[in-house]
Amino acid sequence: VVAVVFPMAPAMGLVEYVHKPNKKAKNYDPYKRRRRKELFREMYLETFPSVGAEPHLVEKAAETKSATWYFWRVSHHDEFDVKVEPGELYEKKMPYEFARFFSGFEQNGGTLFPPPKAYEYYENKVQLTQLFSASGVKTPRTWIFRDREEARRASTEVEYPAIIKNPYGYSSKGLLQAKNSSEFLDAVDLYFSNTTVGVEALVQTKVVAMREARVTYVDGRPFHGYWRIRESLASASAASTRGGYQDFNFPLAEIAPFIERFSNATGVVVGGVDLIWSEEKIDMTAEPFTLEVSPTSDINPATPADWKEGYAEFKKTKGFRSSYLRVRKHWTEAMVLAVVDRHRLERRHLFVDIDNVVALSAARVKRCQGSKKAYTAEEVLKDEPVPDAVEALKELRSQFFIRFLTARGQYEDPFATTQTWLDAHGFEYDELIVVGKPVDKPAHLTTRSLLVDDFTLGHESDAPKNNTKFMDELRAARLPFIVFPLGGRWSDIMPQLMREAHAPGASPT
Repeated sequence: VVAVVFPMAPAMGLVEYVHKPNKKAKNYDPYKRRRRKELFREMYLETFPSVGAEPHLVEKAAETKSATWYFWRVSHHDEFDVKVEPGELYEKKMPYEFARFFSGFEQNGGTLFPPPKAYEYYENKVQLTQLFSASGVKTPRTWIFRDREEARRASTEVEYPAIIKNPYGYSSKGLLQAKNSSEFLDAVDLYFSNTTVGVEALVQTKVVAMREARVTYVDGRPFHGYWRIRESLASASAASTRGGYQDFNFPLAEIAPFIERFSNATGVVVGGVDLIWSEEKIDMTAEPFTLEVSPTSDINPATPADWKEGYAEFKKTKGFRSSYLRVRKHWTEAMVLAVVDRHRLERRHLFVDIDNVVALSAARVKRCQGSKKAYTAEEVLKDEPVPDAVEALKELRSQFFIRFLTARGQYEDPFATTQTWLDAHGFEYDELIVVGKPVDKPAHLTTRSLLVDDFTLGHESDAPKNNTKFMDELRAARLPFIVFPLGGRWSDIMPQLMREAHAPGASPT
C-alpha cells in the first residue's frame, strides 16, 4: 500500500499493552517479547498514514477515544500477566483474561479488531470443540476427558487411531498417539501422570493423511497458506517441530469460499486455521476437517524456490528475518484495509453529482454559451452553491457516506478545481470522484448505493434536455437513483432520501 486517496477510513489506533516479564522466570529475557511488540507497533504506525489515519496509541482502557477502531495483538501467552487465585489454573483462566482485559477498551467506546471475544478460544481447545460443534464445523470425532478414570472407561468408544493432546497446549507439544485401546490406556496413563491436575485430555480420531493446511486469514479472506507435510503417516503432527516440511504452492483462491463460511460461522474473523482432508487426492471444493483455529498465530514466510531442507533450517538463515518482516507488513496492511472495509459498510453510500445538483452550473455554461471558457477554473470557482445543499448534505451524512461523483472531463484541472470549490463553500463529504463522462459513473455504483443526479444535457440552451439514455442504462443495471429537479432545492428530495436511508434492504454497498 502506498496511499489511498479519500479512503473513508475511521479513526484508528493501537492498543500497546506493555508486558512486564517475570524476572524469576526460567530463561528470563526482558527484551524478547518487547522487541516483537515494537515490531508490530512500528508496522501499524507506518500503515495508518497510508489510509489517512492519524497514528494513535493507548495502553489503558481509560485512554480510549470513542468512535475509534483499535488494533491489538497478544502473540504469546507469556506476554500477559494473569493473577491466579488458589484453586485456579493459569491455562484455563488466561484466554478469558485476555478477552476481559481488552473488552474494557470497547466498554469505553472503542471498537477492537479482532473482537476480543475471539481470544476466549486462544490455546483453549475445550472451548473450540464446543464452538465447532455449535457452528456446524466439520471436525474429526472428538472427546474431552476430565481425568484418567473417565478416559479409561471410554477406551472402547474411542475410534482409532487416535491423538491425545493437551487442550491448552501449543506447537504440538506433548502429543501422543494410540492405534488401539491397549495403546490408548497406556497413553492416557502417561498423559495424566505428566499433566497438571484439573487439565483435561482432548482425544481426537486421527485423520490419516500426509498433508494438512495452515491458512492465515483476515476478516474471512485467506491471506497466506501453505501445506504442512508429515515426515511419515505415522507422525502425530505435520508441524516443523515434529520434522514436518512446508510447501507454499497453496491454492488460496480455491480455499477462499470455505474460509469465508468458516469465519462467519465461528465468529473468529482473524486467525490461523489448520485443515486436513482424508482423501489422498485433495478436492479443494470438498469441506475439509478443521483441526483447530487460533485467533493469533505466527506466519511462516515462504522459503526460496530452490530450498530443499526442512523449514526449521530455513528459520536459521539470514534471509528468514527479511522474509518474515515482509509478510508481516503485508498482514498489517490487510488488517488495516479490513477495518476500512468494515467502516465503509456502516452506512449506505450516497453518490452525489455536482453540476446543477450542488452547484448552480447551468448559469455559467449559458453565460459562456457552452464555450471552453465555461470550463476554466476561473469561471467554475465563481459558481454559487444550490441554496440548501450544504446544510442538506451535512444532515444526510449521519445516514449516508457522501461521495461526490461528477463527470468533468472537459474541465480545467477538474479534481483540484472541484475540491477547491467544495471546500470553499463548506461542504462536508467523504469522497470526491471525478470521471470523464456520465457513462463512466456506473463503474462506481452498486445495486445498494444511491445516486442523486440531475440527468440533464445542453445547458447552453434555453431548454436543457433530459439524459433519458443514461437513466435507462442505470435502470437496466438495477442501479438506484433519484432525479434532482433542475433549478430545484434539496428540500424537494429530502423526504425521499430519508426513506431510502431506512428502507428495508437499503444496506451499505
